[in-house]
Amino acid sequence: MATREKHIKKVHTKRVKETKQKLDKILTGMFTFEYKLKNGSWNISKIARDSGLSRNTVYTHIDNI
Repeated sequence: MATREKHIKKVHTKRVKETKQKLDKILTGMFTFEYKLKNGSWNISKIARDSGLSRNTVYTHIDNI
C-alpha cells in the first residue's frame, strides 16, 4: 500500500496530465480559430468554459504550451 504522500503525488500527476490533454485538444484541434481573438491572443474565458477548468488553470497551462 502506498503512503499518503505517494498517493497524493500520483493523483496530482494524473490530474495535471488530464488538464494538459484537455487544453491540447482545444488549442490544437480543428476548431482552434473559435478560441482566438482578433488580436491573435487566446480567449481564456471561452477555453475555461468549454474545458471545465478555471481561468487561472488555463492561464498557467497556456504559458507552458
